[in-house]
Amino acid sequence: MNSNPKTNNGSLFANLKYDLPAGIAVFLIAIPLSLGIALASGAPLFSGLIAGIISGIVVAPLSGSALGISGPTAGLAIIVWSAIDKLGFNGFLLALVVAGIFQIIMGLSKAGVIAYYFPSSVINGMLSGMGFILFLKQIPHAMGYDRDYEGDTSFFQTDNYSSFSELAHMLDFSSPTAIMIALLSLAIIILWEQPFMKKFRFFQLFQGVLFAILIGTFINQGLHNFYPELALGGNHLVMIPVLKNTSDLLGQLHYPDFSQINNPSIYLTALTLAVVASIKTLLSVEAVDKMDPYKRVTSTNRELIIQGIGNACSGLIGGLPLAQVIVRSSINIQSGAKTKTSGIIYGLLLLFAVILIPVLINKIPLASLASVLLVVGYKLIRPKAFKIMYKAGMYHFIPFCVTILGMIFTDLLIGLAIGMITALFSILLENYKSGFYLNESHIGNKTILRLSEHISFLNKANIQQTLEQLPDHSEVVIDATRSKYIDYDVYEIIENFKIEAQRKHIKLTIENLRGFGVLEPVENARASTYDAQQALTPTTVLALLEEGNERFVNNLKSNRNLLEQINDTRQGQFPIAIILSCMDSRTSVELIFDQGLGDVFSARVAGNVINDDILGSMEYACKLAGSKLIVVLGHSHCGAIKGACANVELDHLSGLLHKIKPAVDAVQAEEYGKISASNNELVQKVADKNVRMTVEQIKSKSPLLNTLLKSGEIDIVGGMYDIETGKVKFYTPD
Repeated sequence: MNSNPKTNNGSLFANLKYDLPAGIAVFLIAIPLSLGIALASGAPLFSGLIAGIISGIVVAPLSGSALGISGPTAGLAIIVWSAIDKLGFNGFLLALVVAGIFQIIMGLSKAGVIAYYFPSSVINGMLSGMGFILFLKQIPHAMGYDRDYEGDTSFFQTDNYSSFSELAHMLDFSSPTAIMIALLSLAIIILWEQPFMKKFRFFQLFQGVLFAILIGTFINQGLHNFYPELALGGNHLVMIPVLKNTSDLLGQLHYPDFSQINNPSIYLTALTLAVVASIKTLLSVEAVDKMDPYKRVTSTNRELIIQGIGNACSGLIGGLPLAQVIVRSSINIQSGAKTKTSGIIYGLLLLFAVILIPVLINKIPLASLASVLLVVGYKLIRPKAFKIMYKAGMYHFIPFCVTILGMIFTDLLIGLAIGMITALFSILLENYKSGFYLNESHIGNKTILRLSEHISFLNKANIQQTLEQLPDHSEVVIDATRSKYIDYDVYEIIENFKIEAQRKHIKLTIENLRGFGVLEPVENARASTYDAQQALTPTTVLALLEEGNERFVNNLKSNRNLLEQINDTRQGQFPIAIILSCMDSRTSVELIFDQGLGDVFSARVAGNVINDDILGSMEYACKLAGSKLIVVLGHSHCGAIKGACANVELDHLSGLLHKIKPAVDAVQAEEYGKISASNNELVQKVADKNVRMTVEQIKSKSPLLNTLLKSGEIDIVGGMYDIETGKVKFYTPD
């Protein structure tokens, strides 16, 4: 995977070589879409451009969405048309300003959390459905039939045809020139994306979309000059209003009618606009985050606030309502954008084009733009998504398909509503009961999330928020051992969090996340058998102990049925190691190394010292029982070590502590002074030295074990257990 986008020192231009071409591509496509939506809304054409400019120079810099592009949307066209008819255009602008204020209040009230309740099946269905609609709607434009406005998403069109009947009707009005330009542009875009083309620096830096549009424009302009009867003109080209002077520009601006501030209809319209625009934005935010290669997560509450600011600004100077939109965002992502700088570039270019070069922009053929949108539509359809949703189960696949069909045969908003209702019904069928789903605990800088047996989509929002709130540079453990069912949406959140964790430098441990849907139970850890024991080497045994300690430190453990292990070991035992540890109540080696019945021999004595009995036990373990590893395990804050440092004398304990005295003497010689039991650092050095010396004593006092060691049949290692962290550190040989 590529490295994260550069954001050094907060610079907006660290990825300019990626964001500039993407911003230009979005700008070129946004012009006819903005004009078409303004036309469908019954508003002045310039109002669509104003909304686009505001989305680029106001919304984009403030937004938390790295790749989302905002602008006027066809989903609001009917509402805008009705509002203008009822309130007049200036009254509608007042309603839009109030709607922006409502959105700001919604964001401050944390209403953005509802985005987490949109099922993944509906989000994926929206993306694929938008792809189908875009593909169907652009075929007539590619053929030269431009009666329907750009940006229309409705099945039944304003020209009295449907998305399907239009395909037959367009044949009577097709233009050979438009078809030629569209096919040539399409060929350029497809060729540009081939791997062999990307080997050349020019094709990496210059987008095929831009080249295709330039070629289409040059061809049509050449026909105008030499074969005017074949050239495209009129409504077959982009048509920005041409401003000749400053007064023309000011004449295109409209302002809210504040005399209607007491009109109740203003607030009802504003509320409708705010709710629909917010839902549209939240759906798009979820979809864009899903498409983001870096899996960045957008703050939905912040996005509502910024969209509210954008809509208030748009209403103040005569623009249309805006929301984050899929088509422009998809073009942005597919064009290689890395950061929100591309959105700012799009807004600045739109402002520049409207004021300074409208005549040049008006030479671009819609057929050339149609070829770009055909490719975007195909990529949005994403055949792979059908396979993923099918594997996720019928409870996901059916809402996914219903959302697509609903969007195609109605329009964007109605189709989404149908998909959402279907998804909710599926959820109720799938999740007829909802149990306790998440156990969260905190130990220092470590967060442990233990999932329960049944994790449904209804748990998605809380799990998403829990993961988002995890601090940078922390340790996180997600344990799915007990889970028998995990919803696909929750599984996807955890998979995406793997990438987010890398970005936030979070040490992430995921245990037994076995997929989604109904899960196979985790296999029980069985007691060691003769064949398994003999197949191990001392090195692999040490690795197994290290892995077990890692699980212990993360509050995890292998899935064991102790009664089953009693059964397994009743005929014999085949432990993989013998561990000599202190008798301290905090140093149970079976727990520390996450081992079960029959896995290890455990010899325990204060100060982990040796005597003939312990040496004999080790010889039995290695020579007769087949163990591959001897571990001498000390621990921090050891009472026996402190007693030896303090020269404690107490009956039989005195003889035991004398066995530790050589380690005390050795550290005293190294430190050139007497050791105090209150000096924790020096006491720990004695504990370390005692372990190392015990390892050497085992080698020197047991010729049998030393022979096995030299032949490679066993190994003898020392380690230190930290009673504060639970971590075992194994010593490297001196």
